[in-house]
Amino acid sequence: KLNRKGKPKYDGMVHKINPEEADIVKRAYKEFVDGKSIAKIAGSLNEDKIPTKRGLIGGWNVSTLSKILRNEKYVGQWIWRRGKNVRDPISGKLKKVPRPESEAISSFREDLIIIDKETWEKAQKRWKEVDRAWPVKRELKTTGTTQRSYVHTHPTHLFAGLLRCKTCGGAIVLMSGKGGGYYGCYNGGRKSCNNRLLVPRRRVEEIIISDLQNKILTVENLEYIYKKVEALISKNLNGVPEELKKKRLQHERLASEIRHYLDYVKVGNFSKAVSDALREAEAKSEELKVEMGSLEFQKKDSFKAPPKEWISHRLERLRETLNKNTVTSALALKELLGDTYLEPVVEKELRPKDIIEGPEIASGPSAPRNDGGFRPYYVAHTKIQTLALLDDEHKGSNWYCWRRR
Repeated sequence: KLNRKGKPKYDGMVHKINPEEADIVKRAYKEFVDGKSIAKIAGSLNEDKIPTKRGLIGGWNVSTLSKILRNEKYVGQWIWRRGKNVRDPISGKLKKVPRPESEAISSFREDLIIIDKETWEKAQKRWKEVDRAWPVKRELKTTGTTQRSYVHTHPTHLFAGLLRCKTCGGAIVLMSGKGGGYYGCYNGGRKSCNNRLLVPRRRVEEIIISDLQNKILTVENLEYIYKKVEALISKNLNGVPEELKKKRLQHERLASEIRHYLDYVKVGNFSKAVSDALREAEAKSEELKVEMGSLEFQKKDSFKAPPKEWISHRLERLRETLNKNTVTSALALKELLGDTYLEPVVEKELRPKDIIEGPEIASGPSAPRNDGGFRPYYVAHTKIQTLALLDDEHKGSNWYCWRRR
């Protein structure tokens, strides 16, 4: 059949994966799951001069990547009849309206899967985390949908969006940028909260991360985890030698079958059935080769727990490692610590020991007091423990400077 232009008319359409474009999709999903913002993903693609599908002048943009990161076709799920075009009787214009879910037709295409299920689920979880981080539409504001801070989903510092004020429950933000910046209550800066205490950002990071190292990320704990992982993997790999033996036997049988087919063809006997059977046997043989190679790799290069010295060396540079990728590290700390509340202590009678152990434990007659040189300080309430953001070297904060100003 010919179309209006005299060219052969298409009888149907076959979908195939474009390997080059599939690599771009995989890269976008990986960077998004790792905590990179969509704008930065678009910027990196444009910097690498990766062309778009339609060769747009502006290159990659946020809207295009948003559609890619929400498209379930990449996990093999194809859905039709989600909406329909209806003509407006007043204006005469066509508009798209959603159909009932019962009318939708879905199909699963395993041969068109580009993104694995685990990555897809992580991407959808990330979408929920960044939800309402962009300006909320006017019609959504009437339904009570509020906008969230962009810092919560795209942190610029290790504890950005994680700190809260114990006094008013508001956010603790960077109030100044001198010397790495000072954290303070946002509502306090607007004079709607009594908490005007500031604390250096570097000190907050140093003390909380040090406490995290001392309580959770110890050499003994990590060594124990590594050994457990090694034992679990070795247990799961116990059946690898037997499985490898079966695959080799199947491969030998297929090789023998392929030789018989070739001998049959050499004699002069050839048919379409023999050709199809030979092609199928060769395809199975290639699959078995790949599977045997994977099993042999697992057998030779199984996971081994690193030595104690290696773990200790890594932990010594923990803070440097966290600062290499601030966004990913901040999101990991947020999941581990949850919201951290900073409680200001401005009473002269209270000390860090009183806050941590309780006044009835540390306020006995034998408890030593040092009333001279008292400076207000913060107490951080985390999932690890309650700790005072005060050390002997840097006592106090710029509380008096703030009050004087």
